[in-house]
Amino acid sequence: MDIKRKAKLFAIDAHFGQIRKGDKEKPMIIHPIDVANKLEKYGFDDNVISAGYLHDVVEDTKYSMGDIERKFGSDVASLVRGDTEIDKSLSWEERKEITIRVIRNLDLRHKAVVCCDKISNLEDLKLVFMINGKEDFSNFKRGFDKQKWYYTEVYNSLICNEDKNLEMFRKLKKLIDYLFYNKREDYLKNVIFQEDLHSFSQLRKLHYEKEELIKLKSFIKNEPYIVEFSGTPRTGKTTLINNLYDFFKKGGFNVEVV
Repeated sequence: MDIKRKAKLFAIDAHFGQIRKGDKEKPMIIHPIDVANKLEKYGFDDNVISAGYLHDVVEDTKYSMGDIERKFGSDVASLVRGDTEIDKSLSWEERKEITIRVIRNLDLRHKAVVCCDKISNLEDLKLVFMINGKEDFSNFKRGFDKQKWYYTEVYNSLICNEDKNLEMFRKLKKLIDYLFYNKREDYLKNVIFQEDLHSFSQLRKLHYEKEELIKLKSFIKNEPYIVEFSGTPRTGKTTLINNLYDFFKKGGFNVEVV
C-alpha cells in the first residue's frame, strides 16, 4: 500500500465519529481529505500529501506525534508537526502567536501543508456563510477581529522569503480579502439584481451548494461509498432516500438504491 493511501485510511479511522467545529453537519474527515487533495493539485510529493491527510490527527485524536513518526517516518512527522499546536494548555492567543512565528521559518513543503489547511478552513467558512445567508463567527473560540488578525498574520508568515504569486498563496489571500476585508465582486448584486435581492440571495445559495457538491465529488473519486438507513416505519426514510438519490444523480454520480 502506498504511503498516501495508508495515511488516508489511518486518518479516516482516527477521526471516525468526529464532526467539523464550524459545520456540525459535516464529518471531520472531509477536511483532511480536502487538504491532501489540494496539496496533490499543487504538485507536492507523496509525503507532503500524506501529511495533509494526517495534519489534525495529533491535535484532535488519541494519537501522538510519536505514533505518526513510527507509522509514517520522520519526514511526514515533521510536516505534520509544522501544522500542529502541541501545547494546548496555553491560551488561544499564545498558541496562535507561536504558530505565526513557527510558520515564518518553515520551508516551502512545510508551509504548503499549513497553507492548504487554511485555504480549506476558509473555503468551508465561506460556503457555510453563503448557504446560511449570514456571516456568523460564534462557533469559533474567538470572534471576527481575532480571526482576521490570525489569518492575516499566518498569510504574512507563509509568504516570508517565498514567492507570494504561487497559486496557493494567491488563493489564500483572495479568501482572506473576501471574508475579512470585504473585497468582493458585487456586480451581480449591485447591478443585475439591484431590484431583486431575494433572487440574488437564492442564486448565490444555489451556487455555493453546487460548489459543495463539486468538492464532495473530488473526495469520492472512483471509490464506492455506501449510505445505510434504518429505523421504524413511516419516519420519512423513503422520502429522504429518494431526495438523496436525485441530488447525487443530478450531480453526476453513479447511484444505486438497494
